[in-house]
Amino acid sequence: MIDTERVREMTKLSAYETHEGKQYRQAVRYFRSDFVGIHVIKGFFSGTAAFGICLVMWGVYHLEELIAGLGSMDLIQLGTDILVRYLFFLTVYLAAVAIYANVYHAAGTKNMKRYYRRLKRLGRLYEEQESRSAPMRR
Repeated sequence: MIDTERVREMTKLSAYETHEGKQYRQAVRYFRSDFVGIHVIKGFFSGTAAFGICLVMWGVYHLEELIAGLGSMDLIQLGTDILVRYLFFLTVYLAAVAIYANVYHAAGTKNMKRYYRRLKRLGRLYEEQESRSAPMRR
């Protein structure tokens, strides 16, 4: 006979594996510090690329002003301003990436613990049914 409680647990486990399980499985494969470190390194490169793209777009937009003032422009001051803004942007961006990675890993760990609890519950349901249907030994 079909055990409805066991079927319900199996359905919940299957739904988790197809939806949330795929997205959090990568997060819980690593320790939290390793997971955050990987994301911070990726964030460094993507943040640098994003800042570079924004800098190029700003340069193209202000190209006339830059060419007209090139002779009287203090290039060291311009380079220093760009460097300070880059470091500020990167600091804020990497802090946001680290916070996001921490929260994501915590949520993944919490969901995987719930998944393993349900697996244990399903195992107990199987054992209960097996013990009820097994013949008595004397």
